[in-house]
Amino acid sequence: MKLKPLWIDHASIFYLINCTTTMSFNKRFFALAIWLSPIASSYGRTDHLSQSYSPHATRPIARAYVLYARKVWREIYLNEKQNGPCFMHGKEISKVIVDGAKNGLLTTYIDDTLTEIMPQAQFLKNLQISGEDAQTTTHEFFPKEISTLRLVEHVIFNKITARQEYDIESIQLIVPGRNHPPTYLDHTIATFKYKDVIDYFNKLPFESVCWYNTANAAENLTWIDAFALRLFGSRIVKVGNIDDTTVDELYEKQPGDGKRLIASQKLAVEIDVETEAFLSDY
Repeated sequence: MKLKPLWIDHASIFYLINCTTTMSFNKRFFALAIWLSPIASSYGRTDHLSQSYSPHATRPIARAYVLYARKVWREIYLNEKQNGPCFMHGKEISKVIVDGAKNGLLTTYIDDTLTEIMPQAQFLKNLQISGEDAQTTTHEFFPKEISTLRLVEHVIFNKITARQEYDIESIQLIVPGRNHPPTYLDHTIATFKYKDVIDYFNKLPFESVCWYNTANAAENLTWIDAFALRLFGSRIVKVGNIDDTTVDELYEKQPGDGKRLIASQKLAVEIDVETEAFLSDY
């Protein structure tokens, strides 16, 4: 049976607002958004709404099905115990990704916009540790020294399934400042499109991409499955905003007092728990 488009006139909109006067502003906003979302198809935007919200999406969702979305930057500290299964000696995820890039199996990008490809020569240079002077012999960072992964992902609430979904867009290899003398600043090796990383991991033997389950080896997973199930531990470092401000920059006036970590944890609760619980009711 062919469904007729939903038409909502101004009187209906004002009626909806009057009926929700007892709600908070946020609740009225989301309720109104749900009612208005079908109107878009009546303005010739069908082609636009049928397209994915992101060209780099690993789990494409049509724009018409996206009720709520936020872009989130997270850092995974591989030397933490929770992330140990993908940082085992000789099987570090950083080593596997670097090997893939060296062998031409992964495309490297300059940054997380994924618009400019990094030349192979620049990638190899980023892997080198320079000495204090030009004559000092250089060598590559060890895999254990590349111990930070920065994920850029979209957190989306799907109107059809009424569930919150996570779609990782890119993954970045970083040498933390403590492993990068003499500047002791974070050093970015390269950025990779997560869709490419998935394809690359799927071509490798299971033992090379194994998320080891110390409690029950029969339940070992691949890194892809572990990331999809959100088994990793991470910290939110930025949420998309107009000023492109990071969590650390918001609290730079009082470093070392723990407020940055607390703010990151509060953001995680708000984005990962409260938002889905709230939207599921509507």
